[in-house]
Amino acid sequence: MADTSEIRRTMKIVIDDIENMPNGDVAVQRNLRRSFSGLRDILTRLPEDRMMEAELVAEQSKAFLETASQSRVNQTMIRSASAGLRQAAERLDDVAPRVLELCRQITDQVE
Repeated sequence: MADTSEIRRTMKIVIDDIENMPNGDVAVQRNLRRSFSGLRDILTRLPEDRMMEAELVAEQSKAFLETASQSRVNQTMIRSASAGLRQAAERLDDVAPRVLELCRQITDQVE
C-alpha cells in the first residue's frame, strides 16, 4: 500500500482552510468542502505508481485555494491557479477520470 500521508495532510489543510475564504458564501464553501473531500478520497486510493501525480494534484489544490482565499481577488491569478489544478488532474485522467471532473467543479465555482 502506498504512503498517502502527505496527500492526506495537504488535503486536510485545503479542506480546513475553505472556511477562511473571504469571498465565498456558505453554499460555495460547502460544495468546495465536498468536492475537495471527494478528491482526497480518490487520490489516496490510486495505485502506488501514480502517487507522484496524486501529490501534484494535492499541491495544486492547496495553491489554488491559497490564491482564491486572498483578500484582494485577482481573476488572472485565479485563472492561472485553476489551469494548474486542471492540468495536474489531466495527468490522472487515464486511471481516475473523476479527479478531473472534481477539479473542474472546484475551479468553476471560484472563477
